[in-house]
Amino acid sequence: MDYSKILSKRYVDFKWSCGKEYSSLDWYEEIIPKPTQKELDLLWVDILKDEMRIQRNILLQESDFRVLPDYINPNKELWVENRIKLRDFPSVWVEGLEFPLPPI
Repeated sequence: MDYSKILSKRYVDFKWSCGKEYSSLDWYEEIIPKPTQKELDLLWVDILKDEMRIQRNILLQESDFRVLPDYINPNKELWVENRIKLRDFPSVWVEGLEFPLPPI
């Protein structure tokens, strides 16, 4: 888990410093309490999902042309199936799960 990445994205307007462990997180804010380890764990999962969706969208965009009606592609149905799997991917995502492989 990258604590500085979480804090930089979710607590950008707050004062803090941290190392690689939760125990190194120094919180200098009085407005809100220091986030708990559990809160940061949940935010980390959200960040990973956001990054996965960005990558998934890139893969979809890169394969758009392969399913156009005027594009001659003998594997068009395989590409359609692959794109369906990519669009459904967030609903089945768990950390470490790989994206569906594109057809050859």
